[in-house]
Amino acid sequence: MEIRLLGPVEVIRDGEPVARLTGRPRALLAVLALAAPEPVTVEAIGRRVWGADPPENLRPSVQSLVFRLRRLLGPEAAIECIGSSYALRIARGQVDASRFGQLTEAAGRLDDPAEQRERLTAALALWRGEPFGGVDSEWLDQLQAPRLTETYLSAVERRLDLDLAAGKHEQALPELRELAAAYPLRESLWLRLLTVLARCGRPADALTQYEELRRRLADELGTDPDEQLRALHAQLLAATQSRPTAPKRSAMTPRQLPPAPGGFTGRATTLAELDRLSAAPRESSAPTIVAVHGPGGVGKTALALHWAHRAADQFPDGQLYLNLQGYGPDRPLDPDTALDLLLRGLGLSGAQIPDGRQARAALLRSVLAGREVLVVLDNARNADQVRPLIPGSAGLVLVTSRSQLRSLAAREGAHRVPLEPFSADDAAAYLTRILTAHDVRHDTAELAELTRLCGHLPLALAIAAERLTRDPAGSVRALSAELEQHPDRLALLDVGEDADGALRAVFGWSYDVLEAQPARAFRLLGLHPGPDTSLEAVSALLAVPPEETRRSLGQLVGAHLLEQPGDRYQLHDLLAEYSVRLVQEFEDTTESTAAQTRLLDWYAHSALNGKVALEKSEPLLDFGRPAAGVEPMVFDTARQAVDWFTDERQGLVAAVRTAVAQGHDRAAYRLAHALWPYLMYLRALDDLFEIQCLALDAARRTGDGDAEAVTAHAVGRAYLFRSDLDRACKHLDEALRLFELLGNDHGRGSALTDLGRLYRRWGDTDASVRHHRAAIDVLEPLNDTAGVARNQANVAETYLLANRHQEAVEAAREAVTLNRVADERRAEAFALNTLATALLGHGDHNDAERTAAEALDLSRDLEDRWSEVCALTNLGHAVHSRGNTPEAHHHWQLALNILDETGMPGSDNLNRTTLAQLLTTDRPPAPSQGAGGQSG
Repeated sequence: MEIRLLGPVEVIRDGEPVARLTGRPRALLAVLALAAPEPVTVEAIGRRVWGADPPENLRPSVQSLVFRLRRLLGPEAAIECIGSSYALRIARGQVDASRFGQLTEAAGRLDDPAEQRERLTAALALWRGEPFGGVDSEWLDQLQAPRLTETYLSAVERRLDLDLAAGKHEQALPELRELAAAYPLRESLWLRLLTVLARCGRPADALTQYEELRRRLADELGTDPDEQLRALHAQLLAATQSRPTAPKRSAMTPRQLPPAPGGFTGRATTLAELDRLSAAPRESSAPTIVAVHGPGGVGKTALALHWAHRAADQFPDGQLYLNLQGYGPDRPLDPDTALDLLLRGLGLSGAQIPDGRQARAALLRSVLAGREVLVVLDNARNADQVRPLIPGSAGLVLVTSRSQLRSLAAREGAHRVPLEPFSADDAAAYLTRILTAHDVRHDTAELAELTRLCGHLPLALAIAAERLTRDPAGSVRALSAELEQHPDRLALLDVGEDADGALRAVFGWSYDVLEAQPARAFRLLGLHPGPDTSLEAVSALLAVPPEETRRSLGQLVGAHLLEQPGDRYQLHDLLAEYSVRLVQEFEDTTESTAAQTRLLDWYAHSALNGKVALEKSEPLLDFGRPAAGVEPMVFDTARQAVDWFTDERQGLVAAVRTAVAQGHDRAAYRLAHALWPYLMYLRALDDLFEIQCLALDAARRTGDGDAEAVTAHAVGRAYLFRSDLDRACKHLDEALRLFELLGNDHGRGSALTDLGRLYRRWGDTDASVRHHRAAIDVLEPLNDTAGVARNQANVAETYLLANRHQEAVEAAREAVTLNRVADERRAEAFALNTLATALLGHGDHNDAERTAAEALDLSRDLEDRWSEVCALTNLGHAVHSRGNTPEAHHHWQLALNILDETGMPGSDNLNRTTLAQLLTTDRPPAPSQGAGGQSG
């Protein structure tokens, strides 16, 4: 029998919990078990079980309670009466709290770190949550639970310190984040978290976390962080000021504004207000925030772009534009994704962009600090979507939204500028300009009547003008009469927040006169999941040739039902909602399902071709042949594939979500599989993780064993990249089991490869080498030379971790040779870096210098900056070994400059901190481990 107190109180007998153990018997069990096998007096039981109000007849009440507990526990747990006390006669090892204390005390008496960690790990495995769960006892809650929790946290910190001393910083990071979130006022945990972030080359993230802690302590306790934390904060500030972790300003000045709307009319008062706000002196260093709000179709985007182009010269450091997709059929853009897109627009690469909203927002503020940049955030859903995207100083943020954004004004000081429908004069001037250019006869009274019937709404007026210019023989009066008699006219006059219903009649003017093919195209565009689309995607959607599709889309653009910025197409959000409604009301279900299937198939097969162009390897899933009417994209080079993926990124990710929501599970997991290499290339880890998890659920629903194995493998790899090693292990083991059942040797070799990496991250070098050797045994008969080379490089990295340098040299040489046979030049550069590190550790400094120089030449030829950092670091060690310290410092400084320039975080053992230490240490140690992660 086992009694568990570290979590919900329960008794385990024969592996099963004892039922009906509740109320005071449960409290008595906890009191006696905590003291076992020592006795507890009746008076103490009264205080500990009943609290401040024990029963008057305490002794008989305790006797009755003991009797009930004996009956529940059975003969295995003897409760003895010893005078005026009771004792639970059970071995201390049968109570988890006692065993926990024994293990932590034993760990404190040991000198061997490995043995200490073993005891602490065993102790922590007993912890299931808040002690004494389900027991109502003030004595347990106020005295014993805090004592045990403190012992638990101390043990966690001791075990973490052992891990950090062994260099396992990256592995400790996820657990430290979770612990800091669970115990937000425990400063010793925050001290370790900030230290690990700094050692992982992420001081900016550490500073952000410090600021969060400082605010929390001030709000909840009215105190500042302790002396150790303040000292660390000062060191981080000094380090970031001397060696800024934020990337240096890109030579590229962003110019992201879409084209200005042609024939812009009116809005003189609003434009003057925007000019005034832009020119007004700022009360602080914070940026000016202007929120233009109004109903749908009132022209907010047109106004924002017209003014932005007119004022662009006031913002010499650039203009950023982002459609937040706040309103419309698609999901609003998540702030994490929005931050990612803004940072990329400023010239940062995926490797420079950290995980997490707070870290990204902090980086955006750092990059834009002191820069006069205009940021246009179009179509915002609410203030919460906008807040993380606001720079910390200088510049101007122009937001458009149907929401009034009151809280943005209250908290961030945004200037709210309402935008109403046109005045009668502006509406008449707008129509007059267009009708005069097309020789459409009209008079002032007729125009006034038509603009009134259109509610003076710019989008409605644009469609009315198109109707008139399409048939110059028609009259303004006739169109007004038609609208007057329209059954939806009263809805048309409602131009409030729900402008969709108000505009339906006006949209119908343009839609009802379309030819059959453009009308079908407009309806089916409502099935497209992304914010914009391409000619080729719509061609697949319609199952018609591109030229015919181009003609249909051209008619939609001419009818103001579709916009064409550049070579892509997009629907105004109101028109997108109207299109979706048309599909639901009028499109045959079989046809709409077939169209959506074609579009998803086009995305999947195009992405598959892009994956092959990027990876030069066969996919693990069979996609079959494209559906009839689908002509997927093909790519001659990796660059073409990357460009296509970049254009379609939002649509591709949205397509996975749509496929899952609409029951197209096979399309979902195929798309996710094909997207892996691009999202990894982009380091878009948020999107990567989300869609791989969606894909695994989709694969399980279909019962497709191959798909389940491949997606389980992908989810395991995604967890590995997030340093969540326990979950990574679970999914990779599952993938390996499924691949073995299916007889899929390629998949089995790939899963074994990643398990080898996982065990190296855990520090289990024997298990790591064993898995990589097993992968080699599987992949060699398949003639997968690149896969074998990858595993040989990983074996070399693992041997470096174990200081087995001769074996590392042999494995790395084999990896270099195999990569040359496979023409995998990037992998060859990584293998050369690993070989150079191994040669340095083995003492072959001349050979190490030649190898590092070869790696440096190849890295520069490939424009691979991380490989270049590794090569420069190794070259510095090699020349230092022959006494040339100035040249060594030159190479290390060049490596540090690259990290500063690109903002790459580095790895556990090669980052800004380690390079700075090399430059300030007289006798820098030779590297004993690889540069980290290069064997991919």
